[in-house]
Amino acid sequence: MDEANDRHSDSDAVAVENTGVDIRPNIILIVADDLGYGDIGVNGSNIIATPNINALAEGGVNFSSGYVTAAVCAPSRAALMTGRHQQSFAYEYNPRARAEIGIPVELDTVADIVGAEGYTTSLIGKWHLGRTPEHYPTERGFDTFFGFVGGGNGFLRVPEDGLHLQDPVPGSNIGFKGIRGIERNGVPIKPDTDLTTMLSREAVKFVEAEADSDDPFFMILAHFAPHSPLQATHAQIEPYAHIEDPATRIYAAMVSAVDEGVGELVEALVRTGQRENTLIVFMSDNGCASYIGDGACSNAPYAGFKGTHFEGGVRVPMIANWPGVLEPGQTYDQPIVSYDWSVTAMALAGAKTYRQQLDGLNLMPFLTNPDAGSPRSRMHWRTLPNFAIRDGDWKLWMVERSDGTGMEPLLYNLGTDPGETLNLAEVHPEELNRLIAAFEEWSSTMPEPGFYSNRRSSFPMPNGMRLSVYN
Repeated sequence: MDEANDRHSDSDAVAVENTGVDIRPNIILIVADDLGYGDIGVNGSNIIATPNINALAEGGVNFSSGYVTAAVCAPSRAALMTGRHQQSFAYEYNPRARAEIGIPVELDTVADIVGAEGYTTSLIGKWHLGRTPEHYPTERGFDTFFGFVGGGNGFLRVPEDGLHLQDPVPGSNIGFKGIRGIERNGVPIKPDTDLTTMLSREAVKFVEAEADSDDPFFMILAHFAPHSPLQATHAQIEPYAHIEDPATRIYAAMVSAVDEGVGELVEALVRTGQRENTLIVFMSDNGCASYIGDGACSNAPYAGFKGTHFEGGVRVPMIANWPGVLEPGQTYDQPIVSYDWSVTAMALAGAKTYRQQLDGLNLMPFLTNPDAGSPRSRMHWRTLPNFAIRDGDWKLWMVERSDGTGMEPLLYNLGTDPGETLNLAEVHPEELNRLIAAFEEWSSTMPEPGFYSNRRSSFPMPNGMRLSVYN
């Protein structure tokens, strides 16, 4: 997604840059699912209460230009899990129901790397990166797994547990969709509460179990909330009873449930004496989805939604907190990418080499040295036939017109128009052509997609044009 490959040699073993930090911390990555940029208080929400997520930002760093490598779930997670762009291993779309598709077994995951350095590793929550035995999380570097291997689930055990809306995604199951497929290291688990609470509780148990260990730990807490179907318990809904729109009300309750779990996790770290030596990173896997209801979620101040390469699809909430190491109260505006945190984790764990090429960058030198400059200036996104590129302030999205008449160039200057309201393609043809050429140069180094999308949706533009987006 950037030109970071140029920073590394072409040898089989790729060097990991020095962190500039002499401590090997515990590392926790909390990944929300379909959470919009504007859905947390620190990013401007005045609807949803997120005091615990806000506290992470106020005590650490809020990344106002934090990006993901894809506007949908599985390819975004594939990049995060490997530290490299998913295009480099042909993982371009959501695999949907194809159980055999996962991260190639010849690639190491971040869990493989930090585990080799003595870290205890755990994945809690959504996997969505292969459902065959060789792709199971405990075969991909994680010592323990609690959660579900597929890409979808429900949040309530039975309808009477709470309030819910029928999942509005075209082609989805009709009626109530409850929790299913929860397992611990391959053994089925019967849910005894809502899904978000289950996952948060399991994360707290893991932290407590590691309190007396001599080894540091690496945990990914991959929440399914606030992904559809919109479901929340009566207790989670109660603080938002004043919101008239049911989709907005339930969505807000789902985000609050994630926030409550963040608070419980931090409390567990404090209680067990591990808070000072733990790096916590909070992010979303892509922007929030338009199909859950008009205005129910927010990517504000950015345009677009999940599935689109507008900023609202790929610029996400991203926060890092590490007491005593990351200066509190920072807003970091230089573009960074989710897989940078994977490479940062490898470096902090003490890994000196990594057998596959890295696209992510170790962020610690940039975050601990004000004079370090920008980690990157160029980023790429590809969901053929559509693609996008950001180079400095210039951003181009080439997207297929739904009427079949070809591709529509959408060119924006994010420095003056971060909301992507003014298409400059006809005004600045030189920038349009430069960015197309730069993208094609990058794309030519990537393999063809290993599989294709079987879902296409039509995205409306303000001028009445409809564009085709894929996932």
